[in-house]
Amino acid sequence: MTPASRLLETCFVGVYRPTARLYRRFNTLIGAGILALFGLMVAAVVTVYPVSNWDMIAYTAVVLEDRVTDPVEMHDQAFGLVRENLSPGEFIVLTEDRDYRIRQYEDPAAFATMLGFYRLKIAYVETARAISAYMDPVKALRAISTASSLAIIGILLVWLARNGALSYGPVVVGMLVAAQFGAAASLITPDLFGSIFLLLAGFLYIERRDLLAAICLVAALFIRPDHLAFIGVFFVFAAIYGPGRWIMTATFFVSAAAYFFVLKDDSHPGWWIHLWFSHIEYVPTLEGFDPPFSPVIYLQMLVRATVRSLMNQTWLAALFGLIIFYARAIDPAQLGTRVRALLFGVFTSICAKYLVFPHYETRFYFPYLMLLGMILLIQWHKQAGEGHKTGIR
Repeated sequence: MTPASRLLETCFVGVYRPTARLYRRFNTLIGAGILALFGLMVAAVVTVYPVSNWDMIAYTAVVLEDRVTDPVEMHDQAFGLVRENLSPGEFIVLTEDRDYRIRQYEDPAAFATMLGFYRLKIAYVETARAISAYMDPVKALRAISTASSLAIIGILLVWLARNGALSYGPVVVGMLVAAQFGAAASLITPDLFGSIFLLLAGFLYIERRDLLAAICLVAALFIRPDHLAFIGVFFVFAAIYGPGRWIMTATFFVSAAAYFFVLKDDSHPGWWIHLWFSHIEYVPTLEGFDPPFSPVIYLQMLVRATVRSLMNQTWLAALFGLIIFYARAIDPAQLGTRVRALLFGVFTSICAKYLVFPHYETRFYFPYLMLLGMILLIQWHKQAGEGHKTGIR
């Protein structure tokens, strides 16, 4: 070794050894602190530097519907409120960036036909309406996103603490980054709000609090009705493995009834038109728009969504990494029945949701990726501990 390399290694060891000793002594406190600090950082960033997305206009309009009935007035108020909360450049992007946005800005009747996509998120809209008694609807919607990000961090901290795994806080931060937590928190959408209840339902189910888990699942459904896919798959696995089978079966039937209650709103265009709108063309108005179903076009949607997921999103890579981790690091024979039911139910529901409605954005899969990640991390932590106790390495 050269003198320079010896000096370099001496400096490295001099820093590494005391740092490692400090971490080993306070790893629980450091792990929890890193995860909490990350959550606070995300909340601060999305508050100080909020991101504007077109959906915020539609959600603002739906929040206003309980006090404004005239479509033209509602259109003007919604765009006016959004304008007040954005810079001139951001507002230009949302209203002049493409033909679709120009038409929505200039034509209240065309804009009104789009709101059926957004009214279905009943609990999200009603929560925003309640908060908008104290601030304008745009700020209320942003407050939900910020509060949701903090609530999710809180749930993850409790989950880790309950299993003596707070030292894995930095690992959970890595999982959150891979699942694009920050990007989801910056948007005005119901995704993180629903994720609170899905993550809480998974944690409570493993903790044998089936009734509370069921309530959380129903709450998630009213925030995003497409979570019915997970509820439907999960109740099957709960029935197969046993724990909570009757409560989860009842939850599915209640959720299915609630789903059809939500869909009774005639303004929703339906599954195929929603797919077409998301994957084929942003038509300027849904008035009279009724394309025939085509299996060929549906397959094209699947291919296109997969390509977009691989090119611009992270959820497929994160899911693949979790599968490899399960195969290489987890002993399935040591998994409890509740863990098996939840783990396999979450994975199967991701596949089912993608086949029914091939969303390509990671935000739609965030709660499911985090459920898989937390389950596997806790099980690896427990199995590693058992291995040390029995002398297995």
